[in-house]
Amino acid sequence: MLAETYLSWSSPLSSQAWIGLAAACVLAWVCLRVFWGRSLVVGRSGLFLLRAAAVAILLAILLGPTIIDEQDGQTTRPSMLMLFDGSQSMQLGGQRNRWDQALQFVGQAQQSAGANYSGDVQAFRFGHRLSPLTETDPPKDSGIRLVSGGDGPAPVIAGPDASDSRLADALRQLLPQVNAKSSAGVVLLSDGRVRASESVERMAEIFGSSEVPIHVVPIGQAGGSGDIAIVSLVVSPRVRKYTENELQVFLRSFGYAGKQTTVRVRRKSLAANDEDSTVASLPITLTGGAQSASLTFRVDERAEDLVVEVDPIEGELSTRNNSVETRVEIDRTKVRVLCIQSRQMGQSQSFLSQFLPIVSSSSTINVDGVSVQSALQADEDVECTTLVNLGGQSLQRVANDGSSQSGAGFPRTRAELFAYDCVIFNDVTPAVLEPQQQQWLAQWIDGRGGGLIVTGPAALDSAGWEESPIAPLLPVTLATASAAFPVPTAVDVVLPSHPIWRLKIEQALNQQLIDALPDLGVAPLQFQTKSNATVLAQTRADQLPVMIAQRAGRGRVFVSTASLADTALTRLSESWGAQPERVAAKFWRNIVYWATEESSTGRRRLVVESNQRFYRPGQPISIRATAYDEAARRSQQYRIWAMFEPESLDDMSLYSPVLWPDNVVRDSGEVGPRIAWGEELPLRADSDEQNYQMQLMLSETSGGGDSGMRIELTAYEGAESESSFNHGTQVDSTSLAIQILSDPFEQQNPLPNHELLARIASVSGGTVLENPDQLSELLRNRQEFQGPPTIDSSPAWNHSWLWLGLIGLLSAEWVWRRVTGLA
Repeated sequence: MLAETYLSWSSPLSSQAWIGLAAACVLAWVCLRVFWGRSLVVGRSGLFLLRAAAVAILLAILLGPTIIDEQDGQTTRPSMLMLFDGSQSMQLGGQRNRWDQALQFVGQAQQSAGANYSGDVQAFRFGHRLSPLTETDPPKDSGIRLVSGGDGPAPVIAGPDASDSRLADALRQLLPQVNAKSSAGVVLLSDGRVRASESVERMAEIFGSSEVPIHVVPIGQAGGSGDIAIVSLVVSPRVRKYTENELQVFLRSFGYAGKQTTVRVRRKSLAANDEDSTVASLPITLTGGAQSASLTFRVDERAEDLVVEVDPIEGELSTRNNSVETRVEIDRTKVRVLCIQSRQMGQSQSFLSQFLPIVSSSSTINVDGVSVQSALQADEDVECTTLVNLGGQSLQRVANDGSSQSGAGFPRTRAELFAYDCVIFNDVTPAVLEPQQQQWLAQWIDGRGGGLIVTGPAALDSAGWEESPIAPLLPVTLATASAAFPVPTAVDVVLPSHPIWRLKIEQALNQQLIDALPDLGVAPLQFQTKSNATVLAQTRADQLPVMIAQRAGRGRVFVSTASLADTALTRLSESWGAQPERVAAKFWRNIVYWATEESSTGRRRLVVESNQRFYRPGQPISIRATAYDEAARRSQQYRIWAMFEPESLDDMSLYSPVLWPDNVVRDSGEVGPRIAWGEELPLRADSDEQNYQMQLMLSETSGGGDSGMRIELTAYEGAESESSFNHGTQVDSTSLAIQILSDPFEQQNPLPNHELLARIASVSGGTVLENPDQLSELLRNRQEFQGPPTIDSSPAWNHSWLWLGLIGLLSAEWVWRRVTGLA
């Protein structure tokens, strides 16, 4: 509003003083005339004017003229308090979640009300506790005007992440700050899914008695029937290519107990409707609450960006939380293969093979053809060592070109053998190995995850398997008979979905190659397939198994009655598909990669496992670790320590959700009940089980939501230092992921509770705001208070030019008199 300016007279002298002053002036003039005679300025009008002007200025100063600038007082309104629900349930919604709906509602209301009615709004959020809303840059389209100090950076608004909705506590904290004069009311923007509804209603009554109404904005769609959400994933960040890997999905559902849906893993690079995009799927039955699902998927030779998703169910509140993205990198650790075959390249073939287009009964390496070694080593991540049996148990190492190499034959120690991932018997039996070496090989397969591949009729001669400790690991039981000559036979693939038949990524092209499989040299052998074995291929005429596979302990075994090496491999490389050499080599690599999927364990000297895939707060955790010495034997000569680390580097908490064990001395200096991040615990050696164990307990109040952690376990040997951070020489280390699924209040029921919000508004004297215009009207209709006017006075004597004028007149009068001789 414009200021009003006017002139006011504010003389410092009262009326009596003015009369006295006038009388004194008259008396002084009379006395001067009586005693000094006639005035010298009579007839001198110039001097008279100068003196008259000086007296006029002096009289003006004494009269006190003052210029008054008066402005109306400031208009104030009681502030409006915005209270946003900052809990996780506000993340639900369609294209725009509940949180964004709340921000947009307030933004539209303030835009409609205008800037003059939007600057006195205070914004808070509640979850576990009451806190200011402002933390990060507000959304550009929200238009929210928040109270902030100074000209600093714009306030920012973090998303809703609280795992609880303690509205009653928030209102209790807010109550001392509000009253009828300073607060026009509270605007509550929530989905109504809050804890302790009875306490909330009592607090609303208190606000109503304080004449501070609570207006409510119901957020969320009230018509939904339930919700499904993926909580987290557990998957190895680095895997070997062409391998089958496990992915653990943790999800939570509400309102759909007993309903059927499907969990899928698909490639992000391909469209969702592309038949090649889905790499794994699993139908599940929802149980309500938290549950897990385990899927297996295969990777090719490149890193994959994957999308894990749950098929939505009709009526679901939100589908935005039905998918999670992850990335799987390729582990470039070389796969080490030891290939043992019957004789060197270039030697003469059997008499029958000279006349029939079939494979020789003994595998040889053909310099002019394709060898197993060259097929495998076409992959830069595979390293193949070839040993040729020179007769009896004499093995000679040869190069890819057939030349002999210096060095030992079969590994001389368990440790050397356990450094390999796969052993291939090409037309040779275990009889080419010493009994102790056979025992190592059986232990390597069964206990450490090694892969064994047996191909060719000669490799299945029952005489070579008698009393061998490897024989029980085969997927077949051999009859007493010698190996027969192979005959070209049409073979059908029984299980085209098996990984060894994944020759192309595209399903249609892959099926074409499977259908184009050439005849293989199959020998009629007497054997019986075991019940737990899987037949991968069989003869077309009489359905006799040709390729059989099975898991054996931790390892895997593949058996082929058809020869797949030497001349047979050369024939495959010339006639299988449009690019036969690549297809045949890929087939061999597929067999090796399948057989070695569990072999990485064999290289470890420390293997760790937990008793469950996921835990809930308050549950015990049991951890078991097995250590191996340099000879790959189980050992308890090491010390194993566990260190607790958060799942993410963004975790700023100080303590893990695990309680410190009562029976363990604590030397770290920590005194809290929970284990601090970075704190260490020793594992106890169990002589009966030949392993190390640790029993832990999760805190029941460790956190507000789902979380995870890593336990880094390290084996040490040698003398232990007095320092708590130096336990000796490190032998091996590994990590164990622990997933914790809580059942927070926020996720027990995601449906909005608008009825509670209506009751809050009713008992507090507020209203239910259905659209932004209603909130805009509340902002504009707040009672206004006019403050006292602002008055700015400027008296005449406060102006320097007036005094300078007076002095100038008096000086001019004196100079005039001096010049004229009157002074």
